[in-house]
Amino acid sequence: MALVTTSHKEVSVASTSTSVEEAMETEEGSSQAGASAERQNPKHRLVHLDLKGAPPKLSYLAQVIPLFKKFGATGLLVEYEDMFPYNGELRDLAAAHAYSQEEIQQLQELAKEHDMLYVPLVQTFGHFEFVLKHDTFRHLREVDMYPMALCPSNTESIVVVKKMIDQLMAAHPDVRYLHIGADEVFHLALCKTCKLRLAEQTWTDRQLFLDHIMTVLSYIKVMYPNVKAIMWDDMLRETSMTHLQAYGIGEMVEPMVWCYLPRLSGTFLTVSFEDLWKKYAAVFKSAWIGTAFKGATGSSQYIVPMNYHLQNHMAWLAQLDNIPSSLTVQGWALTGWSRYDHYATHCELLPAAIPCLALCLQTVVHGGFTEDCGFHRKVSEELGFSQTLQVQLVPKIKTIAREGRFPGAKLFQGVHVLVNLDADYIEFLNGDRYTGWMTDYHVRKNFTNPCHLEFIIHMASRLQEEFTKLHREMDSTLSEMYDPSTVEEWLVVHFKSPIDKLSEILGTAKTQIERYSSRTTCSS
Repeated sequence: MALVTTSHKEVSVASTSTSVEEAMETEEGSSQAGASAERQNPKHRLVHLDLKGAPPKLSYLAQVIPLFKKFGATGLLVEYEDMFPYNGELRDLAAAHAYSQEEIQQLQELAKEHDMLYVPLVQTFGHFEFVLKHDTFRHLREVDMYPMALCPSNTESIVVVKKMIDQLMAAHPDVRYLHIGADEVFHLALCKTCKLRLAEQTWTDRQLFLDHIMTVLSYIKVMYPNVKAIMWDDMLRETSMTHLQAYGIGEMVEPMVWCYLPRLSGTFLTVSFEDLWKKYAAVFKSAWIGTAFKGATGSSQYIVPMNYHLQNHMAWLAQLDNIPSSLTVQGWALTGWSRYDHYATHCELLPAAIPCLALCLQTVVHGGFTEDCGFHRKVSEELGFSQTLQVQLVPKIKTIAREGRFPGAKLFQGVHVLVNLDADYIEFLNGDRYTGWMTDYHVRKNFTNPCHLEFIIHMASRLQEEFTKLHREMDSTLSEMYDPSTVEEWLVVHFKSPIDKLSEILGTAKTQIERYSSRTTCSS
């Protein structure tokens, strides 16, 4: 996803004399700009934990959950996927490093201790890779080649979904909400069975989607009558109001309307917000807003572009007044994606996003953000920074001081060092010396200039030393918060390629320069 700039009007915030803790205590009485106080402060602000990638150790979550609360969070949206300890017929779904039942209980107790709502998320249609990758469940795929979506016409599909819901609910007996996912069902009505159903019923593919979702929602309503369901809204956006009303979905679920862009524009919707709100207000009684504090700017992004995410929250604040008063906004879910899907590599890690999350939460609490606002300075101080956090991401950021006193600060610092090191590495590979005097042609013909080779060796050696040093530091830092498989993946993805490439360059350059060993070297 490309970085998009925006010209949304910035909104002034509370006095600089108010501390973060005091701001939390007085947020309901703080001044609001634009939207009404009720709209600006819906009762819930959920922090999303995407556990399908880089699931933190419980010891780390125990440190940061109080911090979430401190900066304005009122709950957690916990997306388990294969980190839930499925058992029995579903035991293959649980990863080797999945949380135990005891850890699931501990996580809920942490939320309860800090008076935070706990909303578990179970996939029920799309993003089903962690189930459909297994041979045992492959026959449930909509498209045999692709593991993303269930076939809603296979009678075994709903059986598996119900068993997943039952196991999740057994581990969460006191929850008030259950999120059923249901977003991005990219493969729908493509198999022979589904096509036949559409023909027999004279359905559209969206009616097929609604039929499956209503089966899921009806099961939840019957088996867990005190639990309210939530779902992502994207599959409903182009579904007609007539169909939504005919299926009665408005009585069964609350949509979470999501967009992670700095400008809520046509790339998010093929219908206007005006039409979308009109439709949703006619169908649903209440809805949620989905924003992002990380994981929305690239599948391999590792440093958090804070300004991008702050602008996303500003855009949503500006949108609140456009929502009809008949549609209650239950709250916000500040999503923090760890992978784009089950097979993707990691995007930004949670510790690297803590400062961005803190600023985004405070932006929602206060109704706006400017770089010179009071809470920007207060949040920076609370997190242990001597200067206000840099929110503008440029190709090569300012030198990062060895400061920060929040859980995971060393990782935050490390990724900032890495982004500068990566910039130096790319600059070297594209630089005049390497591209001009050490091409494959020059090496193959042994037609190289030792003067330039010495410079290349000097630069490659320095970069290799710095990558190796940072690799060692990040290995130690990551191991404090993550299991060995997460540490291994992150280090291989971000360090193996440059270190191997630099080793190759050094070996080739040194071999070439040995041919000139009897000559006098020149200074570069």
